[in-house]
Amino acid sequence: MSIFLKRGVWVLLLFASCTEKTNRVVNVINFDSLLEVQVQQLSQRKRVLDKTASLSGTESDTTLVPSTQVWEAELEIFKQLQNVNKPTYKDAYVLTDGIADANSNLTIRQYLASAAPVSSLQFYYQDDFAQLKKVEAIISEHNMLRTTHRNLTLEFEEEDGRPVLNRYAIKGFQKLVFTDTVRFAIEGQIDW
Repeated sequence: MSIFLKRGVWVLLLFASCTEKTNRVVNVINFDSLLEVQVQQLSQRKRVLDKTASLSGTESDTTLVPSTQVWEAELEIFKQLQNVNKPTYKDAYVLTDGIADANSNLTIRQYLASAAPVSSLQFYYQDDFAQLKKVEAIISEHNMLRTTHRNLTLEFEEEDGRPVLNRYAIKGFQKLVFTDTVRFAIEGQIDW
């Protein structure tokens, strides 16, 4: 009887450890899905994009009504935020929720990791996480040949009870070995 009891305890411990591992996987938000919904909404509603881009001080402005393919290309870089959901980084992030934003009436949910490409991810929401108003992230890459740092921002307005993208920004720099630092900024304002 004691052998069965010991085996039962081991089975329970094994089950508990397996359960713990599956619960620790962090699925922050499905960015691919979020971006697909935004692309569909923006292209179906024929939203106008006012875009400003600068590269090391040289600036250009463009206004257009993007097609679905153009919206996908514009927002492609934000798909890198999906990296926060990779199992490789499941234990890398420290979550802090319920932070009051000093500049607005929004609440911040923050994910920080020192050893992940997406080192900082902040969600600004009003009352409930479903009322998403802004996403800010920092992506950094460093290797022997280059260093890249990008600040990404997505801002949303509520339309028909759902968040719809109304502004985005990509700002940062790239430094290649033996070359000068190249600074860049892209800002898109979406007109309703």
